[in-house]
Amino acid sequence: MSISKDVAKSYQQVSLFQREEGKKLIDDVEIHRGHVILDLGCGTGELSVYLSELVGQDGRVVAVDPDSYRVEVARESHREVKNLAFHEGSSASFPGMGLKTYDIVFSNFVFHWIKDKEEAFKNMFRSLKPAGKIVVSYTDRLPSIVSKIYRELQNSESMERMLSKRWYERRANMEEMCSAAGFEIIKSVDVKMDDFEFENVESLCSFFLATNQGRFISELATGDKVSRFCAQYSSGENSKPLTVYTDEGDYYCVLTAAKS
Repeated sequence: MSISKDVAKSYQQVSLFQREEGKKLIDDVEIHRGHVILDLGCGTGELSVYLSELVGQDGRVVAVDPDSYRVEVARESHREVKNLAFHEGSSASFPGMGLKTYDIVFSNFVFHWIKDKEEAFKNMFRSLKPAGKIVVSYTDRLPSIVSKIYRELQNSESMERMLSKRWYERRANMEEMCSAAGFEIIKSVDVKMDDFEFENVESLCSFFLATNQGRFISELATGDKVSRFCAQYSSGENSKPLTVYTDEGDYYCVLTAAKS
């Protein structure tokens, strides 16, 4: 198995936080049987499966991710789900783009990976049916706990590599781009991040390796570094589960909008 596919499998195993936060987004829209949904940035597809259950066999979920290895793992893991299809693609290229195909577009913790956000909003707008909705969760800055993890467990070069593929945009700018694309904003709020829970230290490292597209070097996270980090920022190196504490200012944003 390739290193990249190993990373994709790690993502599948440790992305529980993102999946559970994604489920909360569903409360912001009414999903009905028969709906056609786009999951933009689906990862290995766990949230996509949940969406497929909600739309039923008369509905359909199209799940898209730019990482071919994640798409491969998703197809292998969820091949029995008949109303769900996985595709390699992005906010700039996905099935049904521009064809008023979808009732709802979900994008869960993806927008900081998207450089051209104006194009992304326009493409989502053109791809929705009349009165269709988008639900987008994103971070508008690097969470301080992530900065601490890279500062304490990695090095400056690793931090630079990680930041080089993230494009943050403040909430006000996101709202402006969303409105400019034609959407009517229903809700735009900050949500406090919960503390991160991991099975153990190895699971913590796997999480950051997987969710940062391989830009976390496990070998740099030596025993001494991990011990110091855990003593300062967690419930304790040997605690199970291992809770890593977020800061008061760590939050993410949720944007819900409708095609007007």
